[in-house]
Amino acid sequence: MVIGQTMFSVRHGTEHRVERALQELAALLREADGHIGHRVLRSFGMSPLGSALCGEGREAGLGEIHFVFETEWTSLEAHDAFYQGAQVRRIYGTLQSILTGGPFEVLYDALVEEPQRDGAAV
Repeated sequence: MVIGQTMFSVRHGTEHRVERALQELAALLREADGHIGHRVLRSFGMSPLGSALCGEGREAGLGEIHFVFETEWTSLEAHDAFYQGAQVRRIYGTLQSILTGGPFEVLYDALVEEPQRDGAAV
């Protein structure tokens, strides 16, 4: 299994455009060969404790909205075939005018996996 995490940042006030594009991308993913699953994460604040910002609020240092688009694939070939598609490139192209950082994707192998189902490890 291959896990990809695509990260990017956008200006406040443009989140709706990103969310619409990511919904379109998710619809394409559902039909993609080798797609196992995906999720979209959107920032809402910072963790002062986890970021060594003790004494700061959750909004400290978060001047942009950050997104993580995480995908799971049966193989690297399936991943690459999806991202080489014209529709995916078109969607990414629509985001270029509002990006303040990224997109960049990091690929991972799962070393430890403990999925949760109804609050209990499976």
